[in-house]
Amino acid sequence: MREVSESVVAAPARPAASYPILIIDDHELFSTSLRMALRSQGFAARQVSLSRLAQVLTTRCPAPAGLVVLDLDLGKDADGNWVNGADLVGRLRSLGWQVLIVSGSVDQPAVGVAIAAGAIGSLTKSSSFENLLETVDRAASGRPVMTERERQGWVQRHRRHLAQHQELARRLSRLSVREREVLALLAEGHRAVAIAERFVVSLTTVRTQIRSVLGKLEVTSQLE
Repeated sequence: MREVSESVVAAPARPAASYPILIIDDHELFSTSLRMALRSQGFAARQVSLSRLAQVLTTRCPAPAGLVVLDLDLGKDADGNWVNGADLVGRLRSLGWQVLIVSGSVDQPAVGVAIAAGAIGSLTKSSSFENLLETVDRAASGRPVMTERERQGWVQRHRRHLAQHQELARRLSRLSVREREVLALLAEGHRAVAIAERFVVSLTTVRTQIRSVLGKLEVTSQLE
């Protein structure tokens, strides 16, 4: 993340020891290393496991300001469901936390969701610890970690992605149950002959269904 280019009046620095930081990440080595690095800088940093996530999501930030360092891919919860960090940003913001995304993957749609929900910025885990600590220090002192132009760029990308998703859902809603089944088999690499045998129908019927699927999805080929 590049340094903020616009002129910004720095807020009074907050004593690091009074500034709480939660690290929500399922990678033990990274989160432990980050916690130790932040504590060496005097921050009140602690790790939060997935088993304690529900408690965090029901407790307000204990100080006027605090920061959550949040991974996007948090693995599976106790019920076996994948947990997406981007889905937690709005809840954390409503509890008074600032949220900084620090993820191992460059998932632009998910980052866009997080920024649109109120995350203050995003870094990859490939960034240096020096860069990460500097970014945390900016947040702790009340300074922005990205420009308004950068934030708006993320929000616009999120809106475009959302519009594409809604358009795809609209097209898919046109398909009948059988056409959805045919589409799923095509996506798995099955040919028309194999699909006809599977459903015990003629090859002509399957080809007609495929043409209908292409038309309703507004594409010109099976590959598309």
